Amino acid sequence: MNDIKQHTDTNSYRPKGRDSGFPSDMPKFQRRFFEMVPGIIVWTLLLLPISFAIMKWDVAMVIYISFLVAYWFFRTVKFVIGGYIGIKRMKESINTDWVGKIEELNSPKMDNLRYIYLCPVYSESLDILEPSFEAWAKSDIGAEKMDVVMAMEERKKDFQVENFNKLKEKYGYKFGSMRYYVHPSNIPGEIVGVKGANINWAARNLVKDLEREGKDISDYLLITCDSDLRPHPKYLSAVTYKYLTVDDPDYTFYASAIHTFNNNIWSVPPIIRTQSNMLTLVVMHMWVLDRVLEIPFVNEKVYTRDTFSSYIVNLNTLKEVEFWDPEIPNDDTAFYWNSILRTKGRFKNQEVYIPTYNDAVENETFLKSHVSFYKQQYRWGWGIINYPISLAVMSTDKDDFPIRRKIALLKMMFEYLWFLTIVFVLTFGLNIMGWLNPSYQYSIFSYNLPRILSYVFTLVMLSNIAIVIYRRKITPVPEGWKWWRHILDFLETYLITVNMLTFSFIPYVQAITEMMLGRGKFKRNFYITEKVRIKDKKS
Repeated sequence: MNDIKQHTDTNSYRPKGRDSGFPSDMPKFQRRFFEMVPGIIVWTLLLLPISFAIMKWDVAMVIYISFLVAYWFFRTVKFVIGGYIGIKRMKESINTDWVGKIEELNSPKMDNLRYIYLCPVYSESLDILEPSFEAWAKSDIGAEKMDVVMAMEERKKDFQVENFNKLKEKYGYKFGSMRYYVHPSNIPGEIVGVKGANINWAARNLVKDLEREGKDISDYLLITCDSDLRPHPKYLSAVTYKYLTVDDPDYTFYASAIHTFNNNIWSVPPIIRTQSNMLTLVVMHMWVLDRVLEIPFVNEKVYTRDTFSSYIVNLNTLKEVEFWDPEIPNDDTAFYWNSILRTKGRFKNQEVYIPTYNDAVENETFLKSHVSFYKQQYRWGWGIINYPISLAVMSTDKDDFPIRRKIALLKMMFEYLWFLTIVFVLTFGLNIMGWLNPSYQYSIFSYNLPRILSYVFTLVMLSNIAIVIYRRKITPVPEGWKWWRHILDFLETYLITVNMLTFSFIPYVQAITEMMLGRGKFKRNFYITEKVRIKDKKS
């Protein structure tokens, strides 16, 4: 069964009680206030050096800079420790027989459990799609337990239907079933350029069809990811073991803590490779050390790792939380925020240390790759829309949502916005102070503080050694490298600072600022990251 499903009532494909993510009965002026909050916080923090300089608050500036340095040093130590633990867990997980452990459980849930591989596509060619299908077909849990659903966009329907038919011919006998849905173009209100509207359309229609067929949708675990993701063969079995053993498994999402970009990492430009590798390590160490926030004195936990790119969730739970919102420019982290708000903080996370392999941003040329990378980061920057939406929802939910959980979520939001500004302030803060407040240049601070900072940053830079060691265990370097290429590989780690002042900073501030200043056409259309390869690249 692989017919195109077209349902004309597009209003039924939006979450109930929401308008562009916000409570549907919330006045527009309140929405605008909440949209402005992240921008106000970020720009207040970015302009602190100027404010301190103009008011000649030298001591306050020195104290703030010193605090940032201490915090950065703490984060570096935490990163190194978390990376070490994560690598150790990855090795142990890869060497574990998860299928055997599942069989030992003898769980009745396993009898009816099935998996849905939801694969969103736009313009991807077969050379992108086929390796992913091949990898999923090799899952040790058994490909016959997996039903493939391809979510297509109407604009590329003919091209992708042809791809689907070729893939079904080659892999149809391995998977339990294969079908596709076509997401219509130009539905009023929907965001263009993100996969959320596409997978929302496909998942809603899938649930309708399964229920019509008499299936119990609570027996299904849905896998959502980009079309280029290739899982390790043990990924699904590790997730399944977690699903069968954790408390409240249906109100939990499952994800890999080792989200790599190994598919094409050695063919992309250095700054993109550095950022992609660093993202892998950051995600891993945060799963190790920041998965849960313990609230003191009340024995309360808030699960603070949000959904990112690829995750697995029970299909019935997906229906309960209203799938994805096609009217907001984010689907990855938005799923976590929407779910934790709708379940009053009940929604949890669980990680496995089995890697997944994804594409780093790559386009036909060196220049186009960087342009695509900026546009991708800008789209990710618009993920900040989850914060004003969450603030709006929590402000209207005064009774059911525990206040301590709200505080924990507020802490998450502020820390992210604050962290975005730290590298900029540390890099330029003291210079700004000296330019705008000449008297500071003659103070004892202007002489001693930079020297102290240089010593601290030298110690922090030693973490580059750990970074190289960790990422080489996750992403082995190509065989046959010359000695000088290993040196260049180590030096690439210094691009992290460049990235944190450019691609990891500017597009995010741009998105936050645009949201603060007003809503317009820039919120309705986004760049779809192309899944292509650099032409004529040297091996």
